Amino acid sequence: MRRVTLWAALCVCALTPPLSSCRGRRAAPRLTSASGSAQAQAAPARSPTPIASASPSPATDPDRALVLLAGGDVDLSRRTGQRILREPSLDPLRAMQPLFATADVRFANLESQLCELNGVTGSPGNPLVFAGPPGGAAVLARSRFDVMSTANNHAWDYGKPCLVETMDRLHAAGIQPVGTDARGEDPMRPVVVQRGGRKLALFAVTAIFNDGPLPKHEASAYVAYADIGALARRIAAIRASVDWVVVSVHIGEEYLVVPIEATRYVLIATADAGADVVIGHHTHTLQRVEFHDGKPIVFSLGNLVFHENSSHPWTGWSALARVRFADGRPPALELCPYHLFDAAASPLDDQLRPAFVSHLDAISKHPAAARRGPLSADGCIAMLPP
Repeated sequence: MRRVTLWAALCVCALTPPLSSCRGRRAAPRLTSASGSAQAQAAPARSPTPIASASPSPATDPDRALVLLAGGDVDLSRRTGQRILREPSLDPLRAMQPLFATADVRFANLESQLCELNGVTGSPGNPLVFAGPPGGAAVLARSRFDVMSTANNHAWDYGKPCLVETMDRLHAAGIQPVGTDARGEDPMRPVVVQRGGRKLALFAVTAIFNDGPLPKHEASAYVAYADIGALARRIAAIRASVDWVVVSVHIGEEYLVVPIEATRYVLIATADAGADVVIGHHTHTLQRVEFHDGKPIVFSLGNLVFHENSSHPWTGWSALARVRFADGRPPALELCPYHLFDAAASPLDDQLRPAFVSHLDAISKHPAAARRGPLSADGCIAMLPP
């Protein structure tokens, strides 16, 4: 949440080795400029290029080996945390479950700690310090998450006790946290998920930390820092024992719809470090997809369970990244768009999709940006190499 200066991303670059209204009927925000300016501009008069409908759903694709569904930032604190306390059965992703059911592995970034604070879900003295209640773990389990990144700028909001409790709550709910270590020994340790005889390794690291440079903070023993050189060594060490590697990096400037160059350099370096897919979090807005040596990079997946920032309306629209891994082929990525109402996500219908497509086209004007491909039967847009 905190708008952080570029020190974190620039530090990571220095560490990088030379690696080759009503729900379902809300009005769409006006298009932002391709430069990522927060000032909205009027949408172009012409309609976006139509999306052809051709690609099969991964759930029915006989050639698939493993499907990952990756989501953006999940905040179970503050208003949502109070709702969980009142309504323990809260299910903000219920409308997304048909999409969740198409995946073998479900992953997102948990932006809030989960711990017992006697009903408190945010610091009364600092709006940028918050945590969700213990019941948040059941909310995540209800959505069938398998792995959650806990490496982000809020990982230490209520200190080590809350970090440890968060990990314990996730484990008890059958969810694997990645990017933190309760013992303070190896926060960069990956989670390896096995499905159908195939192994997927997930790493999570953060370049953003709210309490100053993470490497100089006591939290560095518990929260994985985005040291790309160290990450490259870890990926090399595990590479022979897994089929694919996915890395989540918490990085970027909040509310921009186009990544800054420092972010771009770090995420490309992450792909060069050995990741097959790179996923960014932190900006609270969807940013473009690029391909680097055939590897998809999503610069930011925006918000998944989060209240929209009224000053930045595209914080209320985003997409899941559905990645199909198959032997002998590069990963295939789709964006599955949705919009948020009261921190609950719903897939886009035919009336809302054109606004999203126009915005996606507007933020994807870069030589390396992915181009739009066919629309799947369940509303996901194939993102193809340029």
